[in-house]
Amino acid sequence: HSKAWAYEMGILGSKEEAQGEPIWDERKFDAHDYALLCSYTHPDTDSPELDLVTDWYVWVFFFDDHFLEIYKRSQDMVGAKEYLDRLPAFMPIYPKDNPLVPTNPVERGLADLWSRTAFTKSVEWRRRFFESTKNLLDESMWELANINQNRIANPIEYIEMRRKVGGAPWSADLVEHAAFMEVPAKIAATRPMRVLKDTFADGVHLRNDLFSYQREVEDEGENSNCVLVIEKFLNVSTQEAANLTNELLNSRLYQFDNTAVTELPSLFEEYGVDPVERVNVLLYIKGLQDWQSGGHEWHMR
Repeated sequence: HSKAWAYEMGILGSKEEAQGEPIWDERKFDAHDYALLCSYTHPDTDSPELDLVTDWYVWVFFFDDHFLEIYKRSQDMVGAKEYLDRLPAFMPIYPKDNPLVPTNPVERGLADLWSRTAFTKSVEWRRRFFESTKNLLDESMWELANINQNRIANPIEYIEMRRKVGGAPWSADLVEHAAFMEVPAKIAATRPMRVLKDTFADGVHLRNDLFSYQREVEDEGENSNCVLVIEKFLNVSTQEAANLTNELLNSRLYQFDNTAVTELPSLFEEYGVDPVERVNVLLYIKGLQDWQSGGHEWHMR
């Protein structure tokens, strides 16, 4: 399904890229195996929903690779800003009569996915998902600015920025869609729910940094990677920095479990969360745990 969708959107076989080297070809697409990633990270999701979620991941990984090749390698800040500034228009909170016409595969994919995803959920969820998707796009500018200035963040800034603009908060919102539930709006912004989302995000990002260090830092010239950040900040070897990153990753997973077990019961009581809403929150937590273990398994392969 997702390969056919990628051709339809121009992510594969794009006429716009026919003059130069394509960002992806079919061999590269098959090697990534995003269908496997999504079946690992969303094991209880039915087939139509899994197709939708997989299309989202195809889109987000293509966006990342496209941005790397077109804007990061050339360090084109002006072009990158113009390109990114158009994308939020393809994510309307309410349906529009005369939507903006997409002009490239990234815009086409986003417009298609948003129309298939957003309007089956509440306005509150749409706003959350809009915010996390926009943050994901903004991360690209932060990373590009750091590359431009040859600047490596310090560990505290790095974790904070990755939480704000990394891909995992976006994945957490998509878990709600895949599980056919929503975190009740009255508790979505409370401290325990934010801790769950933040620790989930830290786990996903730090694991990615460990597995992707060689490709990102040595091949792509990326400097937004926790292993590199710790290596430079503490002036230690790459292996020592990787060990410290792994310890940090484990501490975030323990914090996630501890928050879920010790803080949710009192939160439910304080906000009068009804039994159905409680089940939904527990489904959400299970979805985040499935994502962590599934993402790890995918990286291991």
